[in-house]
Amino acid sequence: MTQTEARLSALAPAPSPEHARKAVVDAAVSALRSDGTPIPADIGQRAAAAYTEALAPVAEREALTTAVDSLKRHIVYLRTRHTEPVLATLAGQLNDLMSEVRGILGTHGRIVDGETAIDAGPEAVDAFTRLRAIVNEVDALRATQRNVLRDVVDTGVLNAIYQAGHDQFSDVTLHPLPADVKRVIAGTRRRNVAFLIFAAESGRHWIPTSVDELTADASGAVDIGSADDGSSASSFNH
Repeated sequence: MTQTEARLSALAPAPSPEHARKAVVDAAVSALRSDGTPIPADIGQRAAAAYTEALAPVAEREALTTAVDSLKRHIVYLRTRHTEPVLATLAGQLNDLMSEVRGILGTHGRIVDGETAIDAGPEAVDAFTRLRAIVNEVDALRATQRNVLRDVVDTGVLNAIYQAGHDQFSDVTLHPLPADVKRVIAGTRRRNVAFLIFAAESGRHWIPTSVDELTADASGAVDIGSADDGSSASSFNH
């Protein structure tokens, strides 16, 4: 699609076939009126040739425009068709990462920051470094998840789901998230190791494997776009 769009953009402006035909006729008539030059005997052939010659660039532009429009629709179709397998793959990768986090916690405890890791020794420092890398991997998974959902779910519905965090945690309506977790979901705070530990320990950190699963989890939400009132228990580190 990108290559076809580039070809379309590179096309030079060209007159329509009708404009090209009329230009030949108008030139002949203008010459007749100005100095009496007779209308050429082959005026019909000349006008037809100009018309035919102008068809080529017009047809090329039409073909490229139609191709771009068709490919754009086809990309949406492909994304829709392959949404569930992609989401299932992402969910599996997230589950593997959460299992790894829980394994690190089982070995080294809740090393929520660098100072705690240093106090615990070199192996804990290595484990903390790995946890920070997992944060980046989770960021990448979430970005891909949103890219997949973008073309298959209504934008307004998605925004409400994102604001409430249904795409990141299950049962948000029945079990509200802590205020500082909500700030990460709202984008006012970046994911960090403390968030990662909360997510792994919660057992609710997920990527729904289908649009139906996502919207079903969000369907019971009430006022899911409202701001946090501070009533939820805090925090990453409790």
